[in-house]
Amino acid sequence: MFTETVDSGSSITTGSVSEPHALLLLRRACNRGYAIEPQRTGGAVIRWRRIDPATRARVVRSITLTPRVPADPSDYDLANLRVIASVPAVRLVDSERYTMPVIAAGSYEIPPSQADRLLAQGFLLNGDNEHLRLTLSARLSLVAAKHQRMESSDRTTAWCSCGLAAHAKNAEQADARQAAHLAAVGADFVQSLDAAFTAAATSV
Repeated sequence: MFTETVDSGSSITTGSVSEPHALLLLRRACNRGYAIEPQRTGGAVIRWRRIDPATRARVVRSITLTPRVPADPSDYDLANLRVIASVPAVRLVDSERYTMPVIAAGSYEIPPSQADRLLAQGFLLNGDNEHLRLTLSARLSLVAAKHQRMESSDRTTAWCSCGLAAHAKNAEQADARQAAHLAAVGADFVQSLDAAFTAAATSV
């Protein structure tokens, strides 16, 4: 579940949307060429430009999707999510080492305290009473963490944690190149969501 905040320029409205509807909004934005910026906290910002009828100027409009469950993933949380994303089956199971259930991701075992953190932040969902799956929030958080802007004294270069170093004539152009990079990342992310995840998300 997400909180949807729509900034139309003249007004700001909020409402609640489900995971399937949030996925629909992202796909629609991708198809229309809108910029999608995943957030480490599990949400996303969709931005697009349009002509203001009154001023004829190009203005920015946006939709912000914020998870209803607060999320602030640590680097350890993200490492666990990457492991979960890399295996075909993930389950919450009893363990001989602990009194509480653990997450079994292939041969990797996530202890109860870490499992509770992931579940509490809305990163995992019990899809069929046996297997766990990553939620849309978890996937957005992972891609955002991979593409964090790196602060630098050189304001004429856009640095990204993925290794991108885009040089520009000035700080404004560097910001534009960083924004274009993130928009491309967002589009690639939406297009990469496979049919299995889409089917699981829309069956909620």
